[in-house]
Amino acid sequence: MPVRRATEFDAAAISALIETYTSSGTLLPRSVDFVTTYCHEFIVATDDEDRVIGCVHLDEYSPSIAELRSLAVAQSAQGLGLGRELVQATIDLATKREYTLLFAVSNDEAFFARFGFARMDIPELDRERSEVSRYKGVFAKELKAPAARRG
Repeated sequence: MPVRRATEFDAAAISALIETYTSSGTLLPRSVDFVTTYCHEFIVATDDEDRVIGCVHLDEYSPSIAELRSLAVAQSAQGLGLGRELVQATIDLATKREYTLLFAVSNDEAFFARFGFARMDIPELDRERSEVSRYKGVFAKELKAPAARRG
């Protein structure tokens, strides 16, 4: 299944996919307008007919830190490794953009540990999210430090 950067034409499908996980409290809703505005920050997995069956959002938290958000795979595509592909594509993009830390707020520590994420205390996040039950922990991965620029 191909993984690629999202376009504005994917916005409705991304929003609908994320919506399937909001009633359980797993993900926060993302409107079509939101996804359209930030589509350049989304990565999607598509089926053979280019329909969105997975997505993830790389959100800048600060100039050196990014958050992996809105990771979702359609129920019909579970077990195909798309979650792994989407996370790896997000790590690659975050590294390319020269972030030094990538974090995810999740209740699935084992999944993120496979990619080298470890539980980390980020006090600002703990305060912001302490009232929300779905957030069980913050898991972070240090990325390769950007090479010194020659100039």
